[in-house]
Amino acid sequence: MKLLIDTNVLLDMVLKRNGYETSVKLFRKIREREALACITASSVTDLFYIIRKETHDTERTYAIMENIFCLVTILSVTEKDIQDAFGQKWRDFEDCVQYMTGQNNRMDYLITANQKDYKDVSLPVLTPAEWLEADRQA
Repeated sequence: MKLLIDTNVLLDMVLKRNGYETSVKLFRKIREREALACITASSVTDLFYIIRKETHDTERTYAIMENIFCLVTILSVTEKDIQDAFGQKWRDFEDCVQYMTGQNNRMDYLITANQKDYKDVSLPVLTPAEWLEADRQA
């Protein structure tokens, strides 16, 4: 199983925001199932920027990112992903790039804390809690 993890799920876990415990459970279950958790290359820069902004500590941010890299595989964002996203004309271009990268890499699910950002899509979009529940029932 291949899961594209949205930036917000990792930020919830790293910054201990609302959703922290569910994100931790998600990554435990991913490891247990030996599923493939991926993020986009563009998420890496977003994560670094936001984590450094929140922690005010570049060295700590690098350490946190190294831990994240132990949990996920990084997907390249290609010209095709950008062009496909641009053609969709979504209000939130960043989310569309993530979505198109996931779709073009044949991910099974996109896991996000903000489902409302993904309307009328063919790639299944679940919250961490929904994916955990679906996995439990499988």
